[in-house]
Amino acid sequence: MKRYNIIYYLLFMFMIMGAFASMAQNEYGTRILGLAAASFSILFFVQVIYGLVSKKIHSKIEVLELVSLFILAGILALRVFYIRFQFVEFIFGAFGILLMTVYFHKLLKSGASLKLDSKKLVWAIRLFYMSIVLYLVSMVTVPFFPLISEPAGVVAFVLLIVSVILSFTSKGAMTSEKISGYQFVIQSKDRSGVLAILFLLFTVYMGSSKIGVIPPMYSDEFPQSYYKLVNQAELGKEQTVNGKYKHEVFKKEYDRFVERNAQLK
Repeated sequence: MKRYNIIYYLLFMFMIMGAFASMAQNEYGTRILGLAAASFSILFFVQVIYGLVSKKIHSKIEVLELVSLFILAGILALRVFYIRFQFVEFIFGAFGILLMTVYFHKLLKSGASLKLDSKKLVWAIRLFYMSIVLYLVSMVTVPFFPLISEPAGVVAFVLLIVSVILSFTSKGAMTSEKISGYQFVIQSKDRSGVLAILFLLFTVYMGSSKIGVIPPMYSDEFPQSYYKLVNQAELGKEQTVNGKYKHEVFKKEYDRFVERNAQLK
């Protein structure tokens, strides 16, 4: 896990750069975000393959975690570029639920297998994993139960903040060594810390854009009506016709229109 920290850091910086570029109405910002998501997907895939070949992965939980992250990051990369395929929401939801079970398992195990002499620290770790689970609930329920999605994200954010406060105000003993909750996350072999940072960045962005502190992300690749149709489909407010969403038909016709204009020129 530690050997990948530098790559994670660079990808986070890449994402932030892409977000700011997009908010500044630069079209390449969206491409940067898509490439960052694709890079995360590839990185998770490399980790699971390397771990299995080198036999450094000894638990099915870690395999499930990495495979789920690989699939989810890949689908998110496709979403950034507005590439969709049939049943993508169900595949995304299935692997999201699988990842939820992984971190719920870690939640139940947290504190039990460690010699922590601080109840406050144990609760900090448990609240941390619970925030990850609720963030995943928020992410998975967007197309199916949008009314649940936003409250779950808000609760997850609150739990994450509380866990951070508890972790910095308490220390516990683990194998005769004093550690904080923050150090526990850093030393853990899972990717919960990576997810926490990603979810925190997303929450801060969504909250700031809603209250008008920062502008929303921008893309002029397609007309704004296209993005509205995509949003309707992602929120589950639209049914497919002949296996296709309205925005898919719109995109196909728009591409034909652009191609015909290019030929006339």
